[in-house]
Amino acid sequence: MKKSYTIKDLIFLFLGHIWWIICAAVVGAAGTFLVSSYVIPQQFQSNISMYVKNSEKQNQEQQGINNNDLTVSKSLVSTYIVILNNDVVMDEVGNQLAKEYTEEELSRYFTLKNGKVTDTSLKACFSMTAVDETEVLKITTTTQNAELSASLCNIMADVAPQFLIRVVGAGSVEKIGDAKIYDTPVSPNVTKNTAIGFAAGAMLAILVILVIDFFDNTIKDSSELGEHFQKPMIGEIQSIGGKVKKKDRGTSADRKRKLIYHNSDLPFSILETYKALRSSLNFLVSTSENKIVAVTSASPNEGKSVTVANLATAISETDKTVLLIDADMRKPVQHKNFQVSNKLGLSNVITDASLLDEALHQNVTGTLDLLTAGTIPPNPSELLASKQMAELLDKLKEKYDIILIDCAPVNVVSDVAGMANSIAGVVMVVHYGTTTYAETEDAVKQLELANCNVLGFVLNEVVHKHSAGYYSNYKYKYKYKYDYQYRTEPSETESTETVAAEAEADAKHIEGEKQA
Repeated sequence: MKKSYTIKDLIFLFLGHIWWIICAAVVGAAGTFLVSSYVIPQQFQSNISMYVKNSEKQNQEQQGINNNDLTVSKSLVSTYIVILNNDVVMDEVGNQLAKEYTEEELSRYFTLKNGKVTDTSLKACFSMTAVDETEVLKITTTTQNAELSASLCNIMADVAPQFLIRVVGAGSVEKIGDAKIYDTPVSPNVTKNTAIGFAAGAMLAILVILVIDFFDNTIKDSSELGEHFQKPMIGEIQSIGGKVKKKDRGTSADRKRKLIYHNSDLPFSILETYKALRSSLNFLVSTSENKIVAVTSASPNEGKSVTVANLATAISETDKTVLLIDADMRKPVQHKNFQVSNKLGLSNVITDASLLDEALHQNVTGTLDLLTAGTIPPNPSELLASKQMAELLDKLKEKYDIILIDCAPVNVVSDVAGMANSIAGVVMVVHYGTTTYAETEDAVKQLELANCNVLGFVLNEVVHKHSAGYYSNYKYKYKYKYDYQYRTEPSETESTETVAAEAEADAKHIEGEKQA
């Protein structure tokens, strides 16, 4: 799926990974600080200035200096710089340096060849330039020893006149004082390097986050999901928090902490999202005579069994008669979710319809009845696609206001396809940040090929970052108000009392939000 970003998207993306960015910045700053302080050798500078004259003047006080003299002097500066960088001059500087320092001392700072400092290593120490385009030549030296830098400047100032006068044949230079020893290192700049390291670490983290997010094909945005498949978003189920390892997702302990049934620790916000999901589903099927809805997912461990169990519980709170059927016969979990026996269930009733009353667990919570999966058969797909299953659903839909069926993942088995003619449609549960668009697209294509009506999507385990959480809450508030200000009249198959009970329950939700 092609991605595009707005400034708002980027802000939320970076705020969502702010601690990674901060950690990378701190590591970058610490790394550059240590390298600058203990690895990079310190550099010391010294400099000396020389005044360039266009001719030798024995009596400067008696002869004035005109503009032409100054212009010629400025042009000589560039010529002198070229000459002083010549190897012959550097050889002489090296010879003079060898008189002041021993070979052992010089070997610490320069490359030696045949006991002499090489011209290349000497040139690397010198920097020559005209001061603000004047006739003043400034010579700067940089070495790892402050005293050595000053010595190089003084040696060059002493050596320069004899070469310049001999080669150019005109003009002269005169040094303006001697070079001084400066004990303060000019490099490395620890503060500057640390700041650069901090910024580089942050930028690297931002780049990595952008690259990972760009190539991340998992579903993280409900509006994009709905637009991509041209299907409605029925609801978002927020994550209740807490780190759960991928291998532990879908286990009994993980399911139990997310269930509404007998769970007083479930956050209020999660309860409200299921009420919103209940309202959305009610509107989707309100015009359909068939109130049988299958709930499935593209792949395992996306939370569809917990979602359908909580949805059924939420619907039962409105006094609607609800039946939850566990049709995931390969990995049945609803008997564990509601803590009932699975000795008899759907598979047994399909083969022997007389067992229905005995297999049904009535009023497990409120007006919710449960039909567990029953004995695990060798041929679940064939059973669910059988004539007996269709007849069973026809019989049950006369008894219940709505029937929810927990089905196996679409990309694993084709169980849902066998019930296509008996159900009103399918609700797809997708896991935030885990389910990919490719997986969902495969599942939707399979459902469409089987003529299953995809009613919409439920985005599960949504993690809201910063302002995104507030925005989601705002959407839910608006949805509630819109739903109840513009509620249609109940259909013939939906009793006025049932609608009124649901409206009253959700009106309490709105009032609770206002007080909050």
